[in-house]
Amino acid sequence: MSPLEKLLDFFRREFQAEECSGFQRLSRIPGTYAIAVLAHYRSLSEAERLEFIDCAAHWSCALYGFVIGSPEFDHTDHPYFREWSHAFGSRYGYTRRSVPSLRADVQQYRIDARRGIKSSVSREDFEYASSIRSVKAPELRKRVRSALLPLGYFRKDKLGYCCRQAGREFRVHVSHGGQRERAQLTYAVARPDFGSKPCFSFENALGFVMGNDWDYIVEDSVDDVFSLFTELVAYSYALPDRIRKAVA
Repeated sequence: MSPLEKLLDFFRREFQAEECSGFQRLSRIPGTYAIAVLAHYRSLSEAERLEFIDCAAHWSCALYGFVIGSPEFDHTDHPYFREWSHAFGSRYGYTRRSVPSLRADVQQYRIDARRGIKSSVSREDFEYASSIRSVKAPELRKRVRSALLPLGYFRKDKLGYCCRQAGREFRVHVSHGGQRERAQLTYAVARPDFGSKPCFSFENALGFVMGNDWDYIVEDSVDDVFSLFTELVAYSYALPDRIRKAVA
C-alpha cells in the first residue's frame, strides 16, 4: 500500500477499535455534538456504517496527512461525504441541552419574567435548566491542571498548559467559553515538532468534527470527565508517533 492508503487504513482501524470497545471513550465525552453524531452513527445500517467510517477516515487523513508529508487531497470527493457531513447537522436537538444553551434559557426566562411578558422558554424548560448543576470555569481550570499532572504538567503560559513526556515538551491548548460560547471546554494538543500545523485530538482522529467542544460538564460526572480528559490528551500526544509507525 502507498503511504496515503496506509494512513487511511490507520484511521479506519482507530474507529473500528473504538467501536469494538463499545465506544468506551467516545460515549463518555461530555459534548452534545459527539453525543448526537454517535447516536446518528448507531442508527445506520451496517453498509452505511462502513461508508461513514471510510468517509471519516478520509477527513482525518486530510487533516493529519502532514504528519507523514502526504500531499493534500480533497476529502469532499468521497461518495458518502454528503451523508456524512449531514450527520453533523443532526446535533441541534442535543445542543439545545448543552450547558451554554441551558444557561441562556434560564437568563431569558428571568428577563421575560421581569418584563412581565410570556417567555419563549417554557416553565418546564426553565425548571429543567435550573436543575442542572454545571461546572464553572474556575473549577474547570483547577481540574485541568490536576488532570495534566500525570502527563508532566509543569507550567501554564499564554499559549497553553506546558507538559513534558520522555524529555519532550508539548502544550495542551484549553479554552473555556469566551468567544467560543458553545463549549465549556475545548482542548487540543500541540507538538512543537509540527510548528503551526493543526493540533491533535482524539475526536478529530475518529472524524468527529468539533467533537472536542465539551459543552455538558456537570457536577454529577465531573470526576469521570477529567479522568477521560487525561486519557484523551495522552492519546492525542501519542497520535503522530503512532501514525508514523503505522505508515513506516
